[in-house]
Amino acid sequence: MLKTVLCISALFLVSSLSTVQANEQLAGTMCGYVKDDNRNQLRKLLSDNKLNLRNIFDSISCNNENMLQFAIRSDAYESGTFIVKQMPSKTLAAFDYPQWADANGFASSPLVNEIRTRIGE
Repeated sequence: MLKTVLCISALFLVSSLSTVQANEQLAGTMCGYVKDDNRNQLRKLLSDNKLNLRNIFDSISCNNENMLQFAIRSDAYESGTFIVKQMPSKTLAAFDYPQWADANGFASSPLVNEIRTRIGE
């Protein structure tokens, strides 16, 4: 009985680790598409995995930044505007991207202008 429980526990642990690794790989791929400014591949990845950007946005980190900050820093206009259009304006306004962009030298980024338009500034 104990041996069976240990085997089941080990299988669960391996399954959990592989899920975490798959999620990390998926996040890494998403960040790569953002950096490469490949909007179409980003959309396809989300669609193929039946993911909604609104639901996963807070859990994805690219170089210790959220995907939109990473897009601004990478000058990824196409993938960045895709992200902006997918996110609720309240979420964008809550972070204050224009202030972050000003503080980090990205105030002239066209992507920041898209964010300003989306949040009504």
